[in-house]
Amino acid sequence: MPGKSKHWRDQRERGSGFWQMRFVLWSYRALGPKGLRVFLFPIVFCFFAFAPRLRRVSRDFLRRAAAFHGKPAPRPLDNLRHVVSFAYSMIEKIAAWSNDLDLTRINFHDDAVGELIDGLEAGRGAIIICSHVGNMELLRALATNNKTRVSRPFGVTSIVDFAGTARFNRLIAEIDPGSTLRLVSAADIGVDTILDLQRRLAEGEVLAIAGDRTAATNRDKVEIVPFLGADAAFPQGAFVLASLLEAPVYFMFGVRVEDMNPTSRYDLVVARARTELSGTRKERREKIKLMIEEYARHLERLCGEHPLQWYNFYDFWDIPNAKRS
Repeated sequence: MPGKSKHWRDQRERGSGFWQMRFVLWSYRALGPKGLRVFLFPIVFCFFAFAPRLRRVSRDFLRRAAAFHGKPAPRPLDNLRHVVSFAYSMIEKIAAWSNDLDLTRINFHDDAVGELIDGLEAGRGAIIICSHVGNMELLRALATNNKTRVSRPFGVTSIVDFAGTARFNRLIAEIDPGSTLRLVSAADIGVDTILDLQRRLAEGEVLAIAGDRTAATNRDKVEIVPFLGADAAFPQGAFVLASLLEAPVYFMFGVRVEDMNPTSRYDLVVARARTELSGTRKERREKIKLMIEEYARHLERLCGEHPLQWYNFYDFWDIPNAKRS
């Protein structure tokens, strides 16, 4: 059961065990995504019924998103649909890493994706800041299986919090044993790591990192910015790292067109960060906050369009005491 801590990492570590994830993987292989979709629903319903904290944070988020965008208040069943959508996200991640997802299910748009592709074609690396909205495994899985619109293969290195994602990483490693070769621990980034990441970017690779969760060891290293009508604490880590690596920064999101269909087509949304992380140390600190605010605006829009695909099931607006004014 969840304790008093409100940090996402503590919540998750007390959640589902690895054997449960393996059961989902086995069921996916035996039943396929459509069969597993039906099979999962009663399991998720039972979990939902005995998870009051989960229901509360889901209800709070859905109300905030609806009110901010001037939409009707969520219906009682929307909390359940929110959690079912989260369960479906496991199906789509397994599908992506099982090589069952390709470009025919992805809608590209007239946004910065063309610029990103041109840069990768020319051998220029890029930093991708993603989020826990939709499927953030999309790029890494497609690139690993050489299913992109870039003519040359390129590597994707992911910066992850091993302490909080160990079980999921083990599951993906069972599907694709080579997947962990390009994972870097967020807790172990030092001078040597920075130099290695700079080398990878110079060789035309992509660095991917989520911008909406603090690492377990850096809970107070946040910027307070407005988000869905109230102040929220966003982690500095991804943006500080981007300022050190001095590579083009893009925001990328992959969301299901149909929220409640794990075999839906995806909308791939790519935006080039307008804020340039250059200048003196003081100027960079100021620009980091500007980039976080820019990132938050993209998240707000997605939360208005696809609130059921927001998968931060903790009190996102709980600000560390050290950061309160």
